[in-house]
Amino acid sequence: MPKYLQIKNSLLQKLTNGEFQPGDKFYSEAELKREFNVSSITVIKAITELVNEGYLVRYQGKGTFVSKARRGKIVKFTEKENVQHDEENVKVIEIELMKDPRIAKELRIADDESFYSVKRIRYSDGCAFILQNTFILPEFIEDEEISSLEKFESIYEMIRNKFGINLYQADFTETFEIIFPVPKEIRTQIELEEAAPVVFTKRHTFLKDGKVAEYIESYKRWDYFNIRIDSV
Repeated sequence: MPKYLQIKNSLLQKLTNGEFQPGDKFYSEAELKREFNVSSITVIKAITELVNEGYLVRYQGKGTFVSKARRGKIVKFTEKENVQHDEENVKVIEIELMKDPRIAKELRIADDESFYSVKRIRYSDGCAFILQNTFILPEFIEDEEISSLEKFESIYEMIRNKFGINLYQADFTETFEIIFPVPKEIRTQIELEEAAPVVFTKRHTFLKDGKVAEYIESYKRWDYFNIRIDSV
């Protein structure tokens, strides 16, 4: 085993056995060189791997510190909406066959391949609260279907009925980001005041073979958004 990996594993054991607490200052490069009797290059390589894996963080001019992230802790995320919906409905704004290298990368297809874009707005008691752009592989949509916008109010139901694929239970990844200021077009569509932020969500849904079935970009009113995190 390379020397830097031996050092990395030794340091990782110290990080995981409780010797260091989140936020603690970690060993300096000079201390590690003396302890392991190795060059700066070897030490830096070991530390860099621990930084890249999220165990350590570096601050310019201050040194290396133990990350406050909960590495190795299993948690449960629950997205909750802050309001009760007496009536909820979806309006399909447009469906378009398009090409875009940025979205193609998210769908893991070639830059010049086509895909469908489905833009929808969700309403709660008459108030627009989510603008959702769904980008989906063309194999799931037939050309003649796009003239019937109401079919796309629930894309998952449409796919389940046609192909027997249950995307409700499919594996997915999802990231959240707060955006401010919000572009005027998005503010207008979800009736958001100018001084308010929006929650931007990116989601990839996967088929059983690992292929990306859809990529979604959503803009949600901040006052409808809430996340709870529980350890499990």
